[in-house]
Amino acid sequence: MSLSPRVIALIGFGEAGSTIAHGLAAEGGWRGTSKPGDNAPRRLIAIDTALDRDARGMALGKAARALDIAIEDSYTAALSEADLVICAVPGDNAAEAAEAAAPLLKPDAHYLDLCTVTGRMADADRAFIEAGRGRYIDVAVMGGFFKQGMKAPMLVAGQDVEPIVAWMTANGFEAKALGPRPGSASSVKMVRSVLIKGLEALGVEAFVTAQRQGILEEVLACLADADQMPFRDFIAMLVQTHIVHAGRRWEEMGLVVKTLRETGVEPLMSEVIERSHRRTVNAQVAPADGQVPDLEGALAILSEKVIRGR
Repeated sequence: MSLSPRVIALIGFGEAGSTIAHGLAAEGGWRGTSKPGDNAPRRLIAIDTALDRDARGMALGKAARALDIAIEDSYTAALSEADLVICAVPGDNAAEAAEAAAPLLKPDAHYLDLCTVTGRMADADRAFIEAGRGRYIDVAVMGGFFKQGMKAPMLVAGQDVEPIVAWMTANGFEAKALGPRPGSASSVKMVRSVLIKGLEALGVEAFVTAQRQGILEEVLACLADADQMPFRDFIAMLVQTHIVHAGRRWEEMGLVVKTLRETGVEPLMSEVIERSHRRTVNAQVAPADGQVPDLEGALAILSEKVIRGR
């Protein structure tokens, strides 16, 4: 089954929505209105409830009209014309958007949920769409629109997802099929954010401390050992060796906390890391033979004996 939408609705016209609109309208031949003589026009429409309500709303309205895209501030019958709906509102508003859009969707219209949500939130969004007449597709944006534009990598999950991915790829997106289970793409993004946003916060704490001590370049230089293997393997190595070396690392983190305080930096992240390592030490999981387990074995120990609870 191939996908050939003729009308696309964008719900949310912030950074994500406007970037997608620009890619489709300015680079892919899509436009906001049909012209005389068009036998099969490809049209874009947009909905954003913030339209013209404040300075931001005025700016997004201006951006839409510059691309000749009809934009409205409410969910109207125009949405029923869409073959494909792309929702890119803040995660907290995702369910509200899905509930408002669902009754207006045409039969079998695909609803691409690009909102940053958890797996359970994606399930809630899907329930609204499928209770109406739409077909829900879970899309996790794994990069940033500001820097990468439409080429921000996306994971796509849902029933019959391959035609969606094929259409997205053909129209300028960087999309990869994850599988048939809606919510799984969003869950992958959430777990990835544990690492990426965690590293961001750690970078703030560490680099401010280094800058205040006048050793920023030296600290940056000493991180080169992490470049000797792929990032995924580096993280896996840390998790595996955590089983053996948590005690030593816990003691070091106690000194790290003192170092930050001596520099006038509140050790928000470092204190939590110290507590995390202490939890492993208290669980007494270090192997007597000092052998580092493989990743699967390390995760089994951590899940069953350290983190526990479900």
